[in-house]
Amino acid sequence: MFIPSTALTEAELESAIVRNPLIVSPDTSVMAAIAQMSGIRAMCSSSREADTEIAALHLEARSSCVLIVDNNELLGIFTERDVVRLSYQKRSLDNLAISEVMAHPVITLQQSAFTNLFLVVNLLQQYQIRHLPLLNEQNEIVGLLTHESLRQVSRPIDLLHLRLVADVMTSQVICAAPSVSMLTITHLMAEYRVSSVVLVEERVQQTQGKLLQIPIGIVTERDIVQFQALQLDFEHQKAQAVMSTPVFSVSPNDSLWMVQQVMRQYLVKRVVVVGRQGELLGIVTQTSILKVLNPLELTYLIEALEHRVCRLEAEKLELLQNRNAELEKQVQERTATLKAKAERERLITKIATQIRSSLNLQNILETTVAEVRSLLKCDRAAIWQFQVDWSLVVVAESVNHGYVSYLGKLIDDTCFGSNWAATYRPERTRVVCDIYTTQMSDCHRQLLEKLQTRAKILVPIIEGNNLWGLLNVVESHAPRQWQVEEITLLQQLSTQLAIAIQQATAYEKLQTELAERQRTEAHLRQSEQRYASLAAAAPVGIFRTDAQGNCVYVNERWCKITGLTPEEANANGWVKGLHPNDREQVSTEWYSAALENRPFQLEYRFQQPNGTVSWVFGQAVAEYDVAGNITGYVGTITDISDRKHAEQQLIYNALHDALTDLPNRNLLMERLELAINRAKRIENYHFAVLFLDMDRFKIINDSLGHLAGDQLLTIIAQKLKSKIRAVDLAARLGGDEFVILLENLAGIEEAIVVAERILAEFQAPLMLNGYEVFITTSIGIVFGKDNYHQASDLLRDSDIAMYRAKAQGKSCYKIFDSQMHTQALIRLNLENDLRKALERQEFIVYYQPIIDINHNHLIGFEALARWQHPTLGFMTPGEFMPIAEETGLIVLLDSLILYTACQQIVTWQTQFCNQFRLKLSVNLSVQDLRQPSLVKDIKHILTQTGLDGHCLTIEITEGILIENIIETLKILEQLKALGIQISIDDFGTGYSSLNYLHRFPVDTLKIDRSFIHHMQEGSRNYQVVKTIITLSNQLGLEVVAEGIETQQQLQWLQELGCEFGQGFLFSRPRAADEIEAIFLTEKMEKL
Repeated sequence: MFIPSTALTEAELESAIVRNPLIVSPDTSVMAAIAQMSGIRAMCSSSREADTEIAALHLEARSSCVLIVDNNELLGIFTERDVVRLSYQKRSLDNLAISEVMAHPVITLQQSAFTNLFLVVNLLQQYQIRHLPLLNEQNEIVGLLTHESLRQVSRPIDLLHLRLVADVMTSQVICAAPSVSMLTITHLMAEYRVSSVVLVEERVQQTQGKLLQIPIGIVTERDIVQFQALQLDFEHQKAQAVMSTPVFSVSPNDSLWMVQQVMRQYLVKRVVVVGRQGELLGIVTQTSILKVLNPLELTYLIEALEHRVCRLEAEKLELLQNRNAELEKQVQERTATLKAKAERERLITKIATQIRSSLNLQNILETTVAEVRSLLKCDRAAIWQFQVDWSLVVVAESVNHGYVSYLGKLIDDTCFGSNWAATYRPERTRVVCDIYTTQMSDCHRQLLEKLQTRAKILVPIIEGNNLWGLLNVVESHAPRQWQVEEITLLQQLSTQLAIAIQQATAYEKLQTELAERQRTEAHLRQSEQRYASLAAAAPVGIFRTDAQGNCVYVNERWCKITGLTPEEANANGWVKGLHPNDREQVSTEWYSAALENRPFQLEYRFQQPNGTVSWVFGQAVAEYDVAGNITGYVGTITDISDRKHAEQQLIYNALHDALTDLPNRNLLMERLELAINRAKRIENYHFAVLFLDMDRFKIINDSLGHLAGDQLLTIIAQKLKSKIRAVDLAARLGGDEFVILLENLAGIEEAIVVAERILAEFQAPLMLNGYEVFITTSIGIVFGKDNYHQASDLLRDSDIAMYRAKAQGKSCYKIFDSQMHTQALIRLNLENDLRKALERQEFIVYYQPIIDINHNHLIGFEALARWQHPTLGFMTPGEFMPIAEETGLIVLLDSLILYTACQQIVTWQTQFCNQFRLKLSVNLSVQDLRQPSLVKDIKHILTQTGLDGHCLTIEITEGILIENIIETLKILEQLKALGIQISIDDFGTGYSSLNYLHRFPVDTLKIDRSFIHHMQEGSRNYQVVKTIITLSNQLGLEVVAEGIETQQQLQWLQELGCEFGQGFLFSRPRAADEIEAIFLTEKMEKL
């Protein structure tokens, strides 16, 4: 038995003593003592990284209590629990002397008595205390022993491995909601005398609908001391704001050793126990671990382990004894069974050997009955043969001495009708254990008595499809319980006897036929000589076979066509000359023609040893003897190789692209149809279609010429073929469009791998007529299962996905989904309507006010586009802007919006300039910044409308800045030269990098509306908004908050120092006439 060592060395005991505990005089105020306790804890927090773990823990132990000493005499102790009690009582602590609230007298221990860890553990548990002062012989304070210091030096880790959290955890956990006040927390600690309160949130269990308590934080006595030192208002301070989080947790099945490691690693005194769904089950503290080290607990554990070991050893011994007896019995039974089986197999082998070596049927029958009677130790074994009238004759018999022999006698059972023997035809075995207990007619029972039969097994002997006879085994004077093995043996012997009978019958038949055949062969030789003379001069290949198709003759022309010699073609050798792919077809058609009694006609191939392939047209008809029986076949083969080669070339040309030699559209459509049908027939059969369009091919073709373009297409075709398997297909549709069919895929991931491999292949430049050419491809992928019915649908959907890939920047792939088709139709209609809308001037500019939120002044507007669709009605930017960006129409639309808005702002400035100077913000897209004439066009609009550049702000997103840093920086600097301000729209949702804020000439940051909308939902978004505003102030940038909808949001933004804002709280986007009526004519009074 293993007993873990718990004795500690003197050095280990010394390390458990917390030196220099906090000591105060009796007249010290409680607040001063709390301040000292809190200060020591702060020292601990700052020194944990630098000091050793034990030293840091000793600092924490010092902070958990103060000792009250007067003239070197220990008067009392003041602990964290006392602070909790006073906090709950709401007593004023400023002028309260510590002597009034200290605990006394104090339980102490002489240093000389501190020789054993368990002594201290017992004292702490006996008096339910957590601090034990240590005194020397002069009763002076030497140090302090605490739960925490003892746990760190305790060594019985093996005991902690043996005990689970569930064994020691406290299930009754004092909990509270996060929203309760700290005064309630202190009340719970004081009322239930606990050192901590766990803060929980309630969550409904999805499966059973129960309420689960999920721990989210914890407040301890130590936290109360810290809060008192900070003079927090316990009555109004919410626990959620000051709780410790996260809470360290373990599961009930974890060992206490793991809990020890968690406490040591994270320097905590308690961990919560949670279930699988994170629900609170209990709590484990340092006190829980120290209980395990109690000597009484150790004694109980040792006794339990010893008892369990003894019980297991006794059970193991009993199991071994029972198992030995059982194995001995099984060995004896198995030996007997194997011996009997060997005897039976020996008999079967002997009979089978005799059958193979002899054609004497009578000897085989007599040997069988003798061996059966000897092996089964029965009274009689006999073989009865049926006669024409279904009577039986005993043809072989072995019988014990003293019993009557029936060998050669007729057995006729008059009790049965004429068809009684039919019951044995399905190989039905008749087993009778006792004729007096088995149901049968009295007539039949009397016959069996006459035949000296009390028990029997009767097995039919079936020769071919005929019932030949019966194998009969008899027990004469006593019942017998026949075994399954015995019945099986007789059935196997019946099969062997049937083989012997069939063999003997066949031998007799062959002897008769042999004489007839010899006569026939003489006539046949004469006919063959005449036939050979005619065949030698024939211009076609001639052959003859026997009835089974074995070749018996070929002429010289046949050998020249096939490349085989007569010796090689003989018998079945001619089949080896057939092309491997045609052998099955020839065999099937040959035997089909023979069965249907029709001529054989088929086109097939011969393959010579040197690899030469010859196409032939073969014909054959049957030959009959005088009785009308087929004796063989005679036929011819005609060489049609030239015609076949011409046909194959025509078919190949019709199915392949002349330039690249890839399969063309016709072959592709056939293969697609086959893949669709295969997916319908075969479960889990998947395939994929990749539609490829070469990016920039037209530029290369136009610049280098069509010959170079054709050469490039050939190179592309070779690269595509090298990236797919032999079972896959790469085809050219025409122009620079290619399609790849991938078959038998496990999933879409395999198609993606091929697409990425192709994209990577075209990253490197190609050399074309001395030029270095860069070309990429856009790929649309369709994953096919059993959801497609026409090949054209596959091409349509993969084409749609390919164009989606092109729209996303080219040189990428896109996987088709069902919405793409619908979206493509909608997008096509909207694209057409969008082009017409620009011509018909259906777009309206809406303006949303931008407000100085601190002075409640209107400073300007953001211009927003709205589409008054003639049939779909009023459309927001989210419905048409993506299409405008994909088609490039966004550039014309943005130019229209910019011009209209600038013109409107100038009009308002002219009419209302006495009160303020309005500004305008307009969004630009990435396509706008790609236009070489962007700066020139904006300058022209400012000149035409008369708007001062300082009144215009261009809004761009973070992603536009990063896309092409050098070119974007150049454009922005040119716009700044015109006096235009630059604003980063939706700041915080993209890169949010300080680097680009320093590099680019940015004036304003616009906080995305998502952060404003969720400010009230939690402190995280609030902190994000605060950070953006602080960052802007530090960088000298203006801040505009989007999406302000409530007064609370406005108040928070004002408190955080935000300057400007816009949102529905001030106004939704409005048309120009509404803006004039509401905001401009009444000089801002409505704000």
